[in-house]
Amino acid sequence: MTDNPEAKGPEFICGAVAILGKPNAGKSTFLNAVLGQKLAIVSHRPQTTRSSMAGIYQDQDSQIVFYDTPGIHQPKNKLAHYMLHEVENVLSGADAALFLVDAKEGITDEDRLVGEWLKDFKKPVRLILNKMDLVKEGRIQQLSGDAVKELGPWTVRKMAASKKQGVREIITELKRLLPHQPPLFPEEDMTNKTLREIAAEMIREQCFLQLQQELPYGVAVLIEEFNEKEPPEPVVIKATLCVEKDSQKGIVIGAGGKQLKALGTAARLEIEKMLERKVFLELWVKVFKNWRKDEDVLKKLGYAVPKKK
Repeated sequence: MTDNPEAKGPEFICGAVAILGKPNAGKSTFLNAVLGQKLAIVSHRPQTTRSSMAGIYQDQDSQIVFYDTPGIHQPKNKLAHYMLHEVENVLSGADAALFLVDAKEGITDEDRLVGEWLKDFKKPVRLILNKMDLVKEGRIQQLSGDAVKELGPWTVRKMAASKKQGVREIITELKRLLPHQPPLFPEEDMTNKTLREIAAEMIREQCFLQLQQELPYGVAVLIEEFNEKEPPEPVVIKATLCVEKDSQKGIVIGAGGKQLKALGTAARLEIEKMLERKVFLELWVKVFKNWRKDEDVLKKLGYAVPKKK
């Protein structure tokens, strides 16, 4: 492949694909499976993803730009409205959509809400029953019929993203659906996010993995410094964990700073794996009262919804 889009022949396939579904349907796991490496953060908790992220699949005859999106849900605060705005933006520019349904859980009201979102989408849609490895074949067949009746008249496919089963087949099918046009991104790009943004997400992922109950939903990460020094010097990252209450600050820090150290160590190892370099990571914790409802703070954190003209 070459970086010059004009060098691509008329048969080159390129398009944007929106990955939609309720929270925890496996969207981020699917994106990582497509790319063959971890890019999007994953946890067992719903609504881990807050912003859309492009993961760029490339081979000799195609470039498919997959957009991982926040789970569609009923919004309860300004952050939630931002998350749904991200979904709207992705859909408006997509050439196709993948609607992921958790086959283990079956069809839920949240899935029906996603179906409503897609009714006005005029491009191809594939309804993907994910986590098929956790469900008996007879149940999958029943779900396929129920999905068409309850969610929309779309072609149904099955997949187990965590085991990469069915992923290659979905890519092959998308190539038949997407337009013939030059690539949207240079060959070396794997995402539309900066390393700084991905590092922030990896720090936030550890909050979901290590902190209990609802606390991770009240945590945001602000990168204060991201300094890529010349090797062998480590990359220096300084970040603030923003919480909503004074009581949360104490929990995140932990007795003697033990919890904050554990968060930092785990996040540093993940970032080092991504960068393939040593990292020096320093974390602080700061209280921003009810930041999920504060437009000024949301804007500072990159979660603001643009004002309509």
